[in-house]
Amino acid sequence: MIKYTCFLQIRFAYISLYIERRLNVISGGYAATLKRLITFTQAKFISLAEVVGYDVSYVNKWSNGTKLPSSRYVERINEEMGRYFAELIAKEKKEAAFFKAFPIAEDTDDLGFEIGQYLCAAYRTTLHQNRAPKFKEENASIQIITGHHDTAAFLSDLLQKSLQNLEEDGELLVLGEFTTLDKAGFWKYFKGLHLKHKLTIRVGLDLGEIEAQPETLIAMYRTLDQFLDLDFTFYDINDTPQANLIILKGSFAVQYALDTQPRFQMCTYIFDKELTWDIYEKFSFTGSETKALMSTVSSLGLDELGYRTAFYATTKFFFYLTNGFEFLLPHEVFDSISDAVSPEQAIAVQRLCVTWEEVLNASEIDFIIPMVSLLRYIDTGYIYLTDIEYNLTADERRAQIQSVLEGVEKNPKLTMATLLPTTSDGLYIGQNLSFYSNYKTGFLKKNKKNLHNNADSFYVISSTRLHSIILAAFQKMKKQPTYRQYTADALKKKYETYKPLIDRTLSLKK
Repeated sequence: MIKYTCFLQIRFAYISLYIERRLNVISGGYAATLKRLITFTQAKFISLAEVVGYDVSYVNKWSNGTKLPSSRYVERINEEMGRYFAELIAKEKKEAAFFKAFPIAEDTDDLGFEIGQYLCAAYRTTLHQNRAPKFKEENASIQIITGHHDTAAFLSDLLQKSLQNLEEDGELLVLGEFTTLDKAGFWKYFKGLHLKHKLTIRVGLDLGEIEAQPETLIAMYRTLDQFLDLDFTFYDINDTPQANLIILKGSFAVQYALDTQPRFQMCTYIFDKELTWDIYEKFSFTGSETKALMSTVSSLGLDELGYRTAFYATTKFFFYLTNGFEFLLPHEVFDSISDAVSPEQAIAVQRLCVTWEEVLNASEIDFIIPMVSLLRYIDTGYIYLTDIEYNLTADERRAQIQSVLEGVEKNPKLTMATLLPTTSDGLYIGQNLSFYSNYKTGFLKKNKKNLHNNADSFYVISSTRLHSIILAAFQKMKKQPTYRQYTADALKKKYETYKPLIDRTLSLKK
């Protein structure tokens, strides 16, 4: 306990030092240095702005001390300005005068680099100026909460109020590991939210952890299934900063500490707007080369050259379906859908009809449908076909049952299976999130009927390793005692057994 307390003290001493530095009103060092270079070289603000790729107003603010460049990009900015200043000095043959006026050695081989380093040193000096007095002034913009119960209650209340009151689409950076935070109860803080706008959550994921412990993947799937209105974007935890930060863009930043259980034990809440923006810019993935393992999209595309067309250009598939059964649809259903959509969509729907017919006649496909989802589909007829929502009529559902029976008989490589309800937990308890795989890549599809905001409908898996882990987890469901797979004959017999119940259910829908 003593070691842990010391760790927290060191950790938060570091945090306090960082906050002190970032809270400074920037003046003097960097601004004066930049202004001297601009004056000496007679550089034009508009030309300098073009060199660094910023609006001229930013360069003006840097030179008059009202703002600093983002700490995330300052090295690049200084390097590019240094090269530009060196070019102007060489063009005007002012090297001798420059070395007399500025503390840079005359024997340098790369003047542009040295000027960039000179600017970086001035930047660091400015960060340290007057930190103690300013920190005291701004201390009201920072709050520290300690203790497990107080910290957990504070985070829950903060997230509920801040996210519920978003007036536009929001972005939440969670610089931590998804499953570790799940064990600490973090994702429970999002329960009961009624979001009006889209919220993107960017968070790290430990692939080694979910590969070694399948229950962590189950927890991840349950969270995605439960919070359809949230759009998660996952990054390899090894590619993300180890900052233990929660940042709501434009609103607040929280740095937290977990104990070994793990539980939240302490957090520093920062709500100074300028400082929050600065922290966000430092840690944001915008403009970063870090690629997401899995991210959301609003559509997979119905066009001929889109993702969906490429996805079906193979002969082996695995489908875990919770949102109806959009396969083996009778032709009249495709015709009804075509009549209900735009002419452009109608062409795409008919093309999809042909594509699926070819795929279903020749491919090896495993279908798994949770029994709860199957009964819901028989009752409602709801499908989310690509980007189109549609409810099959009672007669269309009867026709589809026959189409399924004929399809399984025609192609023995189609396997149909269900998962029966049980009191034990498992992946199949998912109600609203389907999984589609062609054994090379895959995606998850939300039940759009249960979306309450403008959240995206699909998760596209970009990481081959993550796709393999998810596919393996779903395939393990075949070993569960509640798994039931049916041959063509067994499927027919099962249908004959339940036909009276199905007919009564469908007759109520007329």
